[in-house]
Amino acid sequence: MKTLIIFMILVFAASCILLPSLRCVDAAPITYIGYQPSSTCETCHAPIVTQHSASQHSKAFSDPLFQAQYFKEVLPRAEKDAGLLQEARACIACHSPIDAIKFNGLITSRDQGTPAMSGIVCDFCHAIKGFEGAAPGNGNFIPAPSPGRKLGPFHEADNWHHVYSELQTKSEICGICHNATNHNGLEVKSTFTEWKNSRYATEGIQCQDCHMNLKGFLQGGKPVYESGRAADPSSTFGIGGRYHSTLYTHRFPGAHSRTQIAEAETITLIIETEKKVASPGDEIIIHVRVDNSKTGHKMPSGSKELRHLWLELAAYNGNKKVFIPATAGADTYDLTGKGPSDREILGDDIPGGSRIYRTVLVDAAGKQTLAFYDAVKIIFDNRLSASEIRDETFYFKIPQDFKDKILLQANLNYLPYPSSFSTRFGLPKPVLFEVSSAKKELLLK
Repeated sequence: MKTLIIFMILVFAASCILLPSLRCVDAAPITYIGYQPSSTCETCHAPIVTQHSASQHSKAFSDPLFQAQYFKEVLPRAEKDAGLLQEARACIACHSPIDAIKFNGLITSRDQGTPAMSGIVCDFCHAIKGFEGAAPGNGNFIPAPSPGRKLGPFHEADNWHHVYSELQTKSEICGICHNATNHNGLEVKSTFTEWKNSRYATEGIQCQDCHMNLKGFLQGGKPVYESGRAADPSSTFGIGGRYHSTLYTHRFPGAHSRTQIAEAETITLIIETEKKVASPGDEIIIHVRVDNSKTGHKMPSGSKELRHLWLELAAYNGNKKVFIPATAGADTYDLTGKGPSDREILGDDIPGGSRIYRTVLVDAAGKQTLAFYDAVKIIFDNRLSASEIRDETFYFKIPQDFKDKILLQANLNYLPYPSSFSTRFGLPKPVLFEVSSAKKELLLK
């Protein structure tokens, strides 16, 4: 078998010389400090490269939000602040790791790196052999680039360049960049920690089981994978073209994906009332059940200081609409979300009285901040935990002029960042996503 494999590799290499239009991984590698661009992988893995190219991973460096924060604020301040210099290196380690290796952890201009190697290229993840320290985070990957040795999830002794690696099947590889502690010692990104503290981790459900399956979330508590061949057998003379019942997709849907946030209905709503029939003037109790059981981490997660999720409840009667505010209590901050500390952050993005699920960070002066690198403390965090089902209670006094029936409608909305943030950095206005909605009619007598 070994002799046969060597022979086929030599034939493949020879064909690259005779057929220059065929891009070859080992015969004529295009390397960048030992790494190859994703276009090299396209010869044999075209569908996977297409998926990856459309993912946020490939756009990690070119992402306008990242570039605005990094080049307009973090980098200029890092020139005078050693702590922020450390922060800047951590940013590049995750948003353009191969450039981070080449430029000793720091990029000082947008055009400094090579476009084909910026962001998260295929070869980066398939060349991580571990992480430094006791836990993953802050881009602490251990690189192991090799033109002919790619680390991955399949047990195949006869694959010509695939090498099985358990790390590539575990959430720890994701935690390398999806957990971060800033230079003030505050864990500002905690998606991996949230997963590790969830039942998903206990049950062995990995990040890949949701973010690399066909649907982008679990169905019936289980992932649904694509099946097929990871490599086109005709492009490699049959080597690596084995059929797999489990084929990981590389779209990586997440906080930037409308499908993941909205269409997948990660969170569902149920409306209940203690009365089936009420009268004008009655005060009724309304329960809205917010179900986050499909998510293996908190919601929202990631850049938690920017992500805002909120619940709105309204009563409709004919052409009349009455907004029903959330009850003030432990799950609110500045009560209605419009107090002095919130007004500067939220502006008019979120209606006052909504139930907001978010994290509030403060800087050294005790002021609320959207800059994770300035945060010294988390003073509020009421986000939905992994698998949590939360019952929100509303009190509503039915107006005297309401007749016949009331339509109660609850909407759960998501904003990737507030308008105050986009205005500050000259970014496009954020697009609101509706995550889920529910309706219920209540008869009046």
